[in-house]
Parts: sequence; C-alpha cells; structure tokens
Amino acid sequence: MIKMNRFTGILAVWVAGFMLGFIAYLSYPVMSRVIVSLVPFLLGLDSQIVGATIAGMASSLVTLIVVMLWAYRSDSRSYR
Repeated sequence: MIKMNRFTGILAVWVAGFMLGFIAYLSYPVMSRVIVSLVPFLLGLDSQIVGATIAGMASSLVTLIVVMLWAYRSDSRSYR
C-alpha cells in the first residue's frame, strides 16, 4: 500500500491534471465538431425539457451539497 503524504498527494493531483489536459488538447478538434453539430438540436428543444433539465441539475447540486455537509459534520466515532 502506498503511503500518501502531502508530496505524494500533490504529485498525484498534478499528474492527473496533466493527463486530463493532455487528453483534452488532443480531443479538442473532434469534440468541437460534435458540439457544433449539436447546437441546432439543443436550440430546437422544447422549453419544458430545458426547464426540467435546469431544475434537475440544480436539485442534484443541492442534494450533493447537503450530503457532503452531512458527511463532513457527522462524527465517525459514533458509529463504532
């Protein structure tokens, strides 16, 4: 098992960020063509679908924040 100290954690985040940026740079031309081809479809959607999507994203964000706060504030020693 790898012991994670501060340096190892920072190095892991740096490597993951580098890899993500590298892959994003290589896939940008393909992804931009896909996004441009989807714009007419997205503009033609029904306003109810767009509203439902926005409401779903907002409620999922609120739920995620609530669960994160709950997990952060709960004491793990009380479950032992």
